[in-house]
Amino acid sequence: MLSLRSDQELMRLLQRVEYFARDKFGMTLPEMRFFILDPMEFAALLEKNVYPTSPINIWEGKNIVNKKHRIETGQESALYYEVVQTGNPSYAYLNETNSALTQASVMAHVAGHCEFSELNVLNDSDFDRTEYVMHLVRKVDLARQQMGERRYIDYWNACESALPFIAPNSQYNLGNSIHKESTMTAGAVESSEEPESEDRPLDLVSDTLNAILKTEDSKPFIEQERKRVRQEALSRRGYTLHAPCQDILGFLREYAPTSQAERAILEYLYVSHQHQDFIARTQIMNEGWAMYWEKKILMELFAEDSVRGAIDYARVFSGVCYPRPYFQRNPYHLGYNMWLHIEELYREGKISLAYHEETDLDAKQQWKKPEQNEPHECMRHLVKTITDYEFLRRFLTPELVGQFHLNRVDQRTAQQLGVKSEDIIKADSHWVWLRPEPILNEMLEFFAHYYRPRVYIIDTNYLDGGLLLMHRDDGRNLRVDWISPTLKNLNRIWKAPVYLLSKQKLYSAGAGGYKESEVDEVSFEIVADRLNRQQQPFKAA
Repeated sequence: MLSLRSDQELMRLLQRVEYFARDKFGMTLPEMRFFILDPMEFAALLEKNVYPTSPINIWEGKNIVNKKHRIETGQESALYYEVVQTGNPSYAYLNETNSALTQASVMAHVAGHCEFSELNVLNDSDFDRTEYVMHLVRKVDLARQQMGERRYIDYWNACESALPFIAPNSQYNLGNSIHKESTMTAGAVESSEEPESEDRPLDLVSDTLNAILKTEDSKPFIEQERKRVRQEALSRRGYTLHAPCQDILGFLREYAPTSQAERAILEYLYVSHQHQDFIARTQIMNEGWAMYWEKKILMELFAEDSVRGAIDYARVFSGVCYPRPYFQRNPYHLGYNMWLHIEELYREGKISLAYHEETDLDAKQQWKKPEQNEPHECMRHLVKTITDYEFLRRFLTPELVGQFHLNRVDQRTAQQLGVKSEDIIKADSHWVWLRPEPILNEMLEFFAHYYRPRVYIIDTNYLDGGLLLMHRDDGRNLRVDWISPTLKNLNRIWKAPVYLLSKQKLYSAGAGGYKESEVDEVSFEIVADRLNRQQQPFKAA
């Protein structure tokens, strides 16, 4: 691994890229550190989750030996253009086999990713991310020595199996689901006003007292009683759960009873994987933003003759932005073309109340009333305020679905998917085009669950110390053969029984082994409402 400063030509290109990005286009960029890697170093970096170091383990070594053999025998490509670990500073890695043109395009692409992370509403650009992970690697290696090989492997595997339960950017993340002692003393709990309800204000009193308490003067007493219940929970555990929590591994990282060595493992796995949630929620916007600024900067470099090969660049660019159907969406293609479309809307003033209220179709078609702000300024405002779900909901239309070929499927795939004739609007010898209207809803539905089951913590003291999880029923069943090993691994971390409520089944794993039982089904909405009222969310019959 070499610093980019070791190559004078690439260093000059980086200076020109940063000049156009910062000075001409006004991009908000952190410090960007570039390094040059050979193909095998690139392969190793990808095995380390794009960090320069990782804990010593035999699995990674086996994977690298395997990958090296596959690359050397031509079974796998070693053509990696770039990877970047955003943050402040950001670390970007270039493949030494790339041409000068490709390196310049990669640098411009990295600049787009870095600005997106700096600006986006999810606040992905944290300080010294890579350095902190490298510090945690040393702590994990020390933990391995302290725990012994067998205990270390068992605990590592248990934590690793819980990686799909990372959701720091969920509506039900730790900040929105947990009240800690610090937030109680700061008065944060006071802000969650509860609406008037016809339900009984307290479960611990009789119906006669209930009737008495339903007076105007009773509200302070009821609120005082709820505060007392919350304060008792805080005094016992240091926190209280007031909403379902989807960031299960984040909760375990904070509150599971762990030794110092175990905490180091939990901390490393969580920190090194938590940013994948940001990538999932913003991939279309993020990759489109990077492609948009990559092309802008490359056009400037071509104009001043800093690099040559515009035709080769156009060929590679068109390949990267090749359209795919909506269920295999290409984020480079969709994101880039969406940003171009949005830029045009801003230039013509079509994102305004006046335009949407205009009833004359001819006037709408000829509408050109640009806003006072520059399009780039307005586009950056979008980056600061929304993620992919809102991005597509607001700007992707049935017309754009057809224009971007999101509804185009090859004949063979259409047959495999069992596409019905009534869903096809056009066909030829190779392609079929589906009706565009339902496609947007299907794409938006993906951002609700990302093809993963939605599981939440709903009770941290179930049956005296147990951790109760709930599978939110959205029509997709859990894999039954995965439930037992997953609960056993969570039990190893929580060190107390772990339960999973899924429809009419209650699964449990603890010292008494793995069990299943039938229970009455309860909806997620009822559970959330009970938690908000400081009531027990679920009680087995």
